[in-house]
Amino acid sequence: MQKNFNILNRFCSPLFFLLSLNTMWAQTEYELEYIKFFNKQSLAGKVNSFDTLRTTLKPTCYPLIKNELESIKLHALQDNKTNILNRLQKIDGEMYFLNRNYSKAIPIFTDMLIRNKIATANDSAEILYFLKNSYINIHSLKKAIDIHKILVRLKQKNPEIDGWLLHPKLSLLYYEMKLYKESLNQQLLEFDEMKISNDLLLGYYNNRGLFWSKYGNQDSALECFNKARAVFYRMHRGKKLSVNDEFTIGLIEGNIGQSYIELKDYYMAIPLLKKDVIYSVRSLNYHNAAVSEIELAKCYIYLDQNELGKKYLDSAYVRLYGIDDYKTQLNILKQYALYYEKIGHNKLCIEYYKKYNYFKDSTETQESLKELVSAQMTNQMQEKENMIIENQKKIKERTIELSNQKAIQNVLFFGGVILVVIIIMILTQLKKTNSQKLLLELKNKQIETRNEIINKSLLEKDLLIKEVHHRVKNNLQIISSLLKLQAGKTQNPEILNSLKEAQDRINSMALLHQLLYRNNEVTRLLFNEYLSGLIAQISSSFSLTNTKISIESKLTELELDLDTAIPLGLITNELISNAYKHAFNSATGKITVELSKVFKNTYMLKISDNGIGLPKNFDITNLHSLGLDIVSILADQISGELKIYNDSGAHFEIHFVKK
Repeated sequence: MQKNFNILNRFCSPLFFLLSLNTMWAQTEYELEYIKFFNKQSLAGKVNSFDTLRTTLKPTCYPLIKNELESIKLHALQDNKTNILNRLQKIDGEMYFLNRNYSKAIPIFTDMLIRNKIATANDSAEILYFLKNSYINIHSLKKAIDIHKILVRLKQKNPEIDGWLLHPKLSLLYYEMKLYKESLNQQLLEFDEMKISNDLLLGYYNNRGLFWSKYGNQDSALECFNKARAVFYRMHRGKKLSVNDEFTIGLIEGNIGQSYIELKDYYMAIPLLKKDVIYSVRSLNYHNAAVSEIELAKCYIYLDQNELGKKYLDSAYVRLYGIDDYKTQLNILKQYALYYEKIGHNKLCIEYYKKYNYFKDSTETQESLKELVSAQMTNQMQEKENMIIENQKKIKERTIELSNQKAIQNVLFFGGVILVVIIIMILTQLKKTNSQKLLLELKNKQIETRNEIINKSLLEKDLLIKEVHHRVKNNLQIISSLLKLQAGKTQNPEILNSLKEAQDRINSMALLHQLLYRNNEVTRLLFNEYLSGLIAQISSSFSLTNTKISIESKLTELELDLDTAIPLGLITNELISNAYKHAFNSATGKITVELSKVFKNTYMLKISDNGIGLPKNFDITNLHSLGLDIVSILADQISGELKIYNDSGAHFEIHFVKK
């Protein structure tokens, strides 16, 4: 298993890799100094000081100033300080990213890009960098590549942008997608950027050797690995090697040894791999040492020195204890099976092959599940991005429509004034003639005709909007039916549950559009009427399995716009469904849905049950639940306040303002 210096999600560049090992220092002292500096700044200065703080220090410093940043946000909202609010939004996204909460980081960065909330080109590049690496972490590499290309174009227009924001390079993204030929071609285009320093050039040649090795050309791989070794010794000529330096040259020579194994030149590979093992142990990197020991075992087994091979396998087995690397685990099981086959111990050979196949099947299943979850997350992020774009489009269209209406009103007003002047002039003249009555009747008829045209136009617009709601409802029902058909094709409970949840969410939105189609008002609806229908729909969905669970509703009459009604409907669907599934140990129970006015334009939607309640130390931000993530995200979307507590069962309250 050859190693590169630019492993995705671990190192941004070879330079970062080489320097990060030598820059460990007592951060606690720095944090105290930073807090003193932070407290002396103005509101904008505090935000700017944290935004420009070294990335490695942010996770430890953020908890110390989080409350202060929240206070600054409130002041900025009151004073409408857009620049401070935008920087705080960027900080929120970055902290989600650093805490690996990519599902929350992606919508924040996407919103900032679409709404053009970015002050400088370097800020844009930073946001694109975080967005790209968020997609990398959820294994959406095609999306990451698209963002990387945008970053490259931005860098071309703004050379002052930091070069590290373009890492990982496009060649490494192609490598992760197993497009080795594309990796090699792309890396040639990156050479000019990498040759500016020996650190970057070292990583360039090592990674190029890895690309050639994966492509199947070991001769070219050896040539590149040897160039990397030459660059290393040129950099360290006459210097004593540190532990980190030894580890670096060990990696390179281990890669050379691996290429010799692929060429079946085991005698050449052995001393190189031994060197890698020694240097890896000195640097306490036992995982890397174990990888090379397995390759040493392979060499000795192929050279019929089986006991030496067994010795290295046993050593690697001990070093891998507690290390989660399924590829290496598979490799060591395979080598044990090969060893016992070579010494004629067929029973143990078969046993290890069985372990190998079982573990391989198990890990492949886990990887498939991870890919499925990743795909779902990517689709959700894409839907969120599309929703933001669509909302922006609607806002723009509405602005144009209002502008056009205002222009029409002005034209009609001035036209009316002119028309009145003309009529007065005509009436003045008609006083002297007998045709006055005829002219007045003619003008009245013209006005009536225009009113009929205007009324007809308004009616057509209302019918068109109702037809849109009707078609949206039909399309959502088609999607729901397709999900139901898909569910019939699988027996996997997890997949069935996911499809059922998706179907319920779609049905809740379809019901809303159905009500809008029926009502005379096409942009607002009676939310209490919609909730009643939604509750009945969800109750019917679970009636076959939970016949003794009842739902009680107490709903105040309330008219809402679509932007508020849709998120609240989805929240209601998620919380009632969760109560049916998880709230009751027995088959009986009661779920209560309340919609009430708190004061003025503030209302409360409350979903509660008399079940087992929430677990102790419940924290919605640390759950791996798509449903509760949706509840939290939708509450934020309508600027609502989400409260969760236990009181003889679980209680969820969403306080929101009617627009």
